[in-house]
Amino acid sequence: MRTAFGCVGAELRALGICSLFSCIIAVWLLTAPAVFAGDKNKRVAWKPIQQAVLRVDDQPVKSWNVYEESKKGDPLLLEMNNRFLLIVVHERKIFELAPAKIERKGPELLWDPTGLPAEPLATSNWAIRDVGFAYRISAQLVAENRVLDLQLPHPMDLRYL
Repeated sequence: MRTAFGCVGAELRALGICSLFSCIIAVWLLTAPAVFAGDKNKRVAWKPIQQAVLRVDDQPVKSWNVYEESKKGDPLLLEMNNRFLLIVVHERKIFELAPAKIERKGPELLWDPTGLPAEPLATSNWAIRDVGFAYRISAQLVAENRVLDLQLPHPMDLRYL
């Protein structure tokens, strides 16, 4: 036989459990976006490629550098003076990046990939070739009528030494 107080006690316990779960869900909902945003806002480190060659309109460029995110060589980050171009080789696209969104950390550059522009620059006449000791990537920037010609050295194959 149940008394009135027994039913009230069970209802209070159920209400307490429900409110505990509600608090847990509320805390999770408030903290989850920050956790997931931390992953999205992770900056990528770009390392310089040594012994690369750049020519624009068949002329050497005075102040420039080219960086790679991984050893695969795609995409590439090209710095010319204070201009940054992201070259996505396999998709044959070039994006202009805002210099304010790129941070220097020693010889490396840090950039957040969520800051990628929606539209690439208009390009044409792409050529991607293996020219012996280097890969040669060239493309024409249509709006500026300039031809970028970038040569990247092959990584040394030391397996047979």
